[in-house]
Amino acid sequence: MADGIPQSRVWAEPCLIEAARREYDGVLEEFLATGERLFGPYIWGRYDLLFMPPSFPFGGMENPCLTFVTPCLLAGDRSLADVIIHEISHSWFGNLVTNANWGEFWLNEGFTMYAQRRISTVLFGAAYTCLEAAAGRALLRQHMDITGEDHPLNKLRVKIEPGVDPDDTYNETPYEKGFCFVSYLAHLVGDQDQFDNFLKAYVNEFKFQSILADDFLEFYLEYFPELKERRVDSIPGFEFDQWLHTPGWPPYLPDLSPGDSLMKPAEELAELWASEALDMKAIEAVAISSWKTYQLVYFLDTILRKSPLPPGNVKKLGETYPKISDAQNAELRLRWGQIVLKSDHQEDFWKVKGFLQSQGKQKYTLPLYHAMMGGSEAARSLARETFAATASQLHSNVVNYVQQIVVPKGS
Repeated sequence: MADGIPQSRVWAEPCLIEAARREYDGVLEEFLATGERLFGPYIWGRYDLLFMPPSFPFGGMENPCLTFVTPCLLAGDRSLADVIIHEISHSWFGNLVTNANWGEFWLNEGFTMYAQRRISTVLFGAAYTCLEAAAGRALLRQHMDITGEDHPLNKLRVKIEPGVDPDDTYNETPYEKGFCFVSYLAHLVGDQDQFDNFLKAYVNEFKFQSILADDFLEFYLEYFPELKERRVDSIPGFEFDQWLHTPGWPPYLPDLSPGDSLMKPAEELAELWASEALDMKAIEAVAISSWKTYQLVYFLDTILRKSPLPPGNVKKLGETYPKISDAQNAELRLRWGQIVLKSDHQEDFWKVKGFLQSQGKQKYTLPLYHAMMGGSEAARSLARETFAATASQLHSNVVNYVQQIVVPKGS
């Protein structure tokens, strides 16, 4: 930014470079400037983006100065920019202050989710950010339903014992449950500006250090002596120790009601689609053409919770909204695939296969295999056939995880 020199460049294969330029031209600096206002100076000098091949298993990897990202982010409408804001937020939380071991992974990810949503609120408003956070909460619910709430990896502080793969700590818990804990600590403070100032002080206090949750929580209580005096660390049901050491659903959920103006219409429309007899007049009266990606995502998440839909409804849904059923946006393709599999709408199984052949992101790939293996015999066949066709192009970690889903134990 100084002296008119651009602080950010985007790197990609020649076939992607124009799409990457259109998607992120000018916006990276805005994200960085907002992060600096909230969390203190950006100390890494440059911030460049490198678009990886489609097999890259993560949304992004926050290396200082150069973030690696998936080409799935090239949605054509800047609608998946929250992933970039997330990686930029790691410049403070994860790169500048780092978890001392993988058992404390939530310190990197919970804070970064919180920071991402603070930047997003400043730039796009509370309603949009609450909608995106609702999508995150739905992912946490799905994850806990699949693994079981009591699974030891559904604690914030994970014990990595012999035989536990640190890679398995990479799940929704450190991200979304971590976000809930940081949100709870902000809620205890009760004043957003004060909490923003605390985060700035926290980053400054521990910069270039690897820390434990105890270091952070001690600093929090010293910074807010009135909270320490009130013994907020041991409020029954919300003890800091319980947050860290008890698996399962977060004891506190941040208020997402500022998103109601966007969520309510999506919920009401989903309700119409779950009905035995479709009221097409009422459905067609809802103009979804103006809905942004995360409103559509919330709508599809709500449909998924109500699935399987009555026979014929998914077919009609797809015909009514080709914007969804033929989407190129990865977040919509994931959810359409899950709905198709849950309702066994076999006509669209080829779309699930096509999506899995086009990318290898773990967060998209594993839920679709879980849905296939939990579905009909035709869906299980699709899983085996797709895995056989794509295994050679997937990252080895993803191959191992898919194998665990597709090949039953003891086979």
